Parts: sequence; C-alpha cells; structure tokens
Amino acid sequence: GRAALHFAALNNRKETAELLISHGININEKDNDGKTALFDAALENSRETAELLISHGININEKDNDGKTALFDAALENSRETAELLISHGININEKDNDGRTALHIAAFYNNREIAELLISHGININEKDNIGQTALHKATRYIDKETTEILI
Repeated sequence: GRAALHFAALNNRKETAELLISHGININEKDNDGKTALFDAALENSRETAELLISHGININEKDNDGKTALFDAALENSRETAELLISHGININEKDNDGRTALHIAAFYNNREIAELLISHGININEKDNIGQTALHKATRYIDKETTEILI
C-alpha cells in the first residue's frame, strides 16, 4: 500500500506533504512496488511537491523493485516540469532498469516526444541498448512515430 505522503504527492498537496514531513514522517518510505513519494509526484507531474520532497532530502536516485527511478515515471507520463526538476537536481539520467532500459526507452515507447527531447538535450545516451539489444530508436519505430523517430536519428 501507499503511505499518506504518497497520496499527498499523487494529488500535489504540498501543504499536506509539508505537515507530514514536519511531524517526522519517513520521507523515503516505499510502497509495495518499492516507490517513494517522489515517484508519485513524477507520475502526476506534481512539481511543487517533488521540489518539497527534494528540498527535504528524499533520495532522488532511489530505485523501485523494477530498477526504475522517478525519472522513468516522468518519462512514462510526459511530466516535463517534474523531469526538468529531477534533472536539475542531479538524478542519474542514464540509469538503467532491470530490463536494461533508460528513461529514453520509455519516452520513445510511449511517443512522449517532449521528454525524449529533454533527455537528449541533457546528454542521455541515445545509443544505449536494453537487455534484448534495442535502443530507444527501436522503441519509437515500433509504432512508427515519425516525430519521435526523427529526434532519435
């Protein structure tokens, strides 16, 4: 299950998150999937709450049970503002999950061009291969997404 802080992050309830933190809640508590509240903030593009969590020392590079960081959730949901925040605070942009994928693989697979461009502009390795030998370009061409494919070439 999720802790109260996770729900505050999911719903971008910064004031609620502040209250919970001020009362000593474990900021790095994980849910059953191994995700912290920062993952929920990234998933819902709750930038203000993500910023609060980071300022209070949440582990920005924490990985879930699948080896993903919060940047993967931002890439999945095209949460550009939160992705920019994570990158500006030093999240490992080239982190790979248990399947060898990077956040760029996720952005390309879901045709999230804005996130793909953001990741590329910050130096993500566009030629990184996952565990089955596929790059982000392979993921983009799977659904013949011309725009995302063009930025990966």
